Amino acid sequence: MNQSFIRVLLAGLMTLTLPVGADESRVGDDLNSIKRSVLELNKDLYELEENLLSPATTRAELYLSLSHGEFFQPLSIEITTADRHPLHHIYTERQVSALRIGAVQPLGELNLGPGRHLIHALIRGQDQHGEARELIVEQSVEKTARPLLMEFVISDLPGQESARAEMRFW
Repeated sequence: MNQSFIRVLLAGLMTLTLPVGADESRVGDDLNSIKRSVLELNKDLYELEENLLSPATTRAELYLSLSHGEFFQPLSIEITTADRHPLHHIYTERQVSALRIGAVQPLGELNLGPGRHLIHALIRGQDQHGEARELIVEQSVEKTARPLLMEFVISDLPGQESARAEMRFW
């Protein structure tokens, strides 16, 4: 990160010391160089901010998958934990189609301190008859110093012509 900052600073100083009759192409090249340096610096700062705000000891990542989806079509999901803002997602037809053919959708990240946490997921959708249906997953998880990867899996129950949701850990 320090090298990027130094490059930006040097490029800025170079533009200030250009002679008045300098070639326009040289000025354009210098400006492009400065832009690239600023973009690199911005990327480095973003990564540093992410690591400071969400270190591995507090990171919990959430995913959703759909096994076939013959008996349930998700419309939205809401994930809550104690004293945290809920995580929401509303599904488009295209996303549901992708889930039906095997896609695994990243839902987002939660920052959880080490210890035990209760995760509650409410998945709203429709059954095969177009009736509103809710699937609920509520499970206590143990957060350690390592990242926690959780997947909500919606799977069909063909014998019951129904669906269920469960949480799996990677």
